Amino acid sequence: MTTAHPGANLISALPTLFDPDGAVDLKATRAAYDQLAAHPVDGVFVAGTTGEFTTLTDDERLDVAAAANDAFGPERTYWHVGHASTHQAVRLTRAAVDRGAARLAALTPHYFPATERALLDYYEAVVTAAAGRPVYAYLFTARTTTTVSPRSLARLAGTGLAGVKISGEPTPVLAEYLAALGDRDLPAYSGADAEFTEVVAAGGAGVVSGVSSALPAPFLAVRDALRSGDADALAVARERSLRAVAATRQGNLAHLKAVLELRGLPAGGMRAPLDPISADDRRALEADVADLL
Repeated sequence: MTTAHPGANLISALPTLFDPDGAVDLKATRAAYDQLAAHPVDGVFVAGTTGEFTTLTDDERLDVAAAANDAFGPERTYWHVGHASTHQAVRLTRAAVDRGAARLAALTPHYFPATERALLDYYEAVVTAAAGRPVYAYLFTARTTTTVSPRSLARLAGTGLAGVKISGEPTPVLAEYLAALGDRDLPAYSGADAEFTEVVAAGGAGVVSGVSSALPAPFLAVRDALRSGDADALAVARERSLRAVAATRQGNLAHLKAVLELRGLPAGGMRAPLDPISADDRRALEADVADLL
């Protein structure tokens, strides 16, 4: 036995499925969400990075989030409403609330690096527009150009945020954010699929995992072992989760969608400007994940 972490959570970051012409395929997307909903993940993050949100219109983002809401229920669905401007994020937040959102997440403004004052205004406006629904900040410096220091996050917590997701940072950096938050009741999630165990041991609430959207079983086993404190089960589960991360090239979208195709879903197309999976890689992937599906 090892230390039990009964509050460890697994949130899956959902993909968006497209048809061969590049249009959002809501039927296939719903089928993918219904398939994952058969597994007891603690929540889903929809229309985020794994969901290719930067390629979606606002209406498309709302449609795929509503599909997740139907499949997982409002309490397990985090609608991503982050935008490049406060004006757009507020409009999307209000629209999400009107369509039944109970939990929201907002990436920092992106492309233009936001100042701390702009970030305070941004999250105050989104929290107000959410009208009492919990709002989680989403930090991803590598993709947004907006840097939020641990000290700045502590200040942003005063806007009424309910939690934070931090992507692109190793667990020791996450620990710096947790230290800056002090005794604030602000759960912090990591986007590092491969560091689930380390994140929870450092005091994080869990992971928001793109790989688990296609291969949930290994990550659910890690979660359950963390909750029970079963060291032997955790060692086995962690090894399998790391294999899932490696097989999908750290959650590469083409590889994740190829796994979904192995599950019988028409998931091959992407709008993101990424290369499709090669025939050789597809064959290797199929062999690598055969016992992880």
